[in-house]
Amino acid sequence: MKTFARCLLASGVMLAASAYADGLPTSPYIQVNGHGELQVAPDMAYISMTLEKTSQDAKSARADVEERAAKVIALARKLGLTDKDIDAPSVTVEPNYQWVTGSTGSGTRKLMGQHVSRGIVLTLRDLSRYGELVDGLFQAGVTELGGVDADRSDRQALEQKARALAVADARTRAAGLAQSAGVNLGTVYSIAEQGGGFGPRPMMAMAAAKSSAAPEYLNGKIEISADVTVFYLINK
Repeated sequence: MKTFARCLLASGVMLAASAYADGLPTSPYIQVNGHGELQVAPDMAYISMTLEKTSQDAKSARADVEERAAKVIALARKLGLTDKDIDAPSVTVEPNYQWVTGSTGSGTRKLMGQHVSRGIVLTLRDLSRYGELVDGLFQAGVTELGGVDADRSDRQALEQKARALAVADARTRAAGLAQSAGVNLGTVYSIAEQGGGFGPRPMMAMAAAKSSAAPEYLNGKIEISADVTVFYLINK
């Protein structure tokens, strides 16, 4: 009998005891983890950038940033992006200090100018226009993209499919444990999701501004995953 109990514990079948915390079954149970995963091609992307300028003249720096931001927004609208797909909050202005060390070794903060910045995030729902968009961003004065994250417009539905796969995986694991332990798998006592979501996005390459090469979208797959922990009761 003792040998059988040790085998159950070693294979993942847990026998409940009164010392367990609240929420666990009070009868014998099996605890398993399940994993579900989908590999899908993206159909949209979030493109972020920051327009910035530092100058002793805050007014001229702000005018420079606002001018480039206006070009970016106009380009986005020209390519069919609606206002809901253009996130462009107002500019921020903050002093830019630099630590200067004197001949005696002591240092002081020196005001180098006013730093003006404005972040913009564009939601591109037609990836075939990625190259055209990036070309236009170069022309508008954007020198670097903060990030390009691929996504799916039906993300919630795909996440639900991944959860279903995770639950099915947990069921298969539990059934295998029950068979190995010589017990009958009962009903589900509880299911808890343990995270999951998107894995690494496909890379989107942006050609250097001085290069004649066209911006390139390197297609890939998005990993959408889900993980669950399931408690199954053991039938007597």
